[in-house]
Formats: sequence, structure tokens, C-alpha cells
Amino acid sequence: MNNGRAKIETNSNGRLKVNIPSRKNWFALIFGTFWLGGWLFGIIMALATLGKSENGLIDGFMLFWICGWLVGGLAITFFLLWGYFGQEVLEFDFDEVHFKRTVFNIGTKRVLNKRDIKDFNFEKTTSNFWNGDRSWAVWGLGEGKIKFDYGLKTYSFGLSLDDAEAKYLVEKLNQQL
Repeated sequence: MNNGRAKIETNSNGRLKVNIPSRKNWFALIFGTFWLGGWLFGIIMALATLGKSENGLIDGFMLFWICGWLVGGLAITFFLLWGYFGQEVLEFDFDEVHFKRTVFNIGTKRVLNKRDIKDFNFEKTTSNFWNGDRSWAVWGLGEGKIKFDYGLKTYSFGLSLDDAEAKYLVEKLNQQL
């Protein structure tokens, strides 16, 4: 099967590796990229005026504004990096499962005990930016369509997958257990 988003590999020992690229909302990514250009212009202008007060003191409001502006810029940078380059990887080893969400190999990486993973299942998800229902999904963030239990915790991944592909992967993943 090669028409899905996920890249599925099986090595010579029969171990499975699933690599899923982040969900791409091209409108949000392109808009965010242009917004970041405007953000950069704004921060440069603010920094240029920071030390130019009449009495030689730093303007407290401008300093506060710059801190907030930096937080916003860092957030949109994170969203853009995830949107353009993010990936989720689930890799089965002998008795471990490596579960990663990374951008350029930086991000969350968990090593899970294969015996403690139970019940890969599909859960239909929808997102609607305008009413706040799973609005982070526009940026490719949020709960995925494939869920599994690990001890007393539930993990999810595969937000970018179509329903049919997610169901297919659930079958493949359950076979690995």
C-alpha cells in the first residue's frame, strides 16, 4: 500500500516502523510564514526604539510589549516548524516500542515496553477552527486518530491520516503486538 501519508517499513526481522508526517494546512502555514515576516519587522522596530527615551531610562511598557511579542513569535515559529517538518514515528523493536514526535530529530521521544501496550484502536476525529472544537488541529496539533493504552495512560497519534489509512494502520499495529 503506497497511496497513504504514512511511510510503513518492515525490516528483515519483521519489525515494523511507521513514520507519519505532520498534518499540513497550507493556508495556515503560508499565512503564518507571512505573519512571521511582519513579526520580525515589528520586533526590529521595537528594539530600535527601546533605548531612545528622553530621560535615558528604558520604557517599561515597551519592554513588556517586547516580551509578549517574543512569546508570540516563538509560538508561531514552533507551529510552523511542526507544520512544515514535524513527524511522528512508531518503531517496534524486540521488546520495546519507540514513540517519537520530532522536528529535525528534536522533540519528545519515549521508549515503551511492548508488553504494556494494549488495544490500538481508531477514533474518528473532526476539527473546526471557527467554533474552537479541536482548533489546534489546524496547526497539526492535538489528539490523533490512532490511540493505544500504555499502562494507565492513553497515547494518540496520526492526526494527519485519512480515516481509511488510520484503520489500516490499526490492523498492522495490532498484528505487531
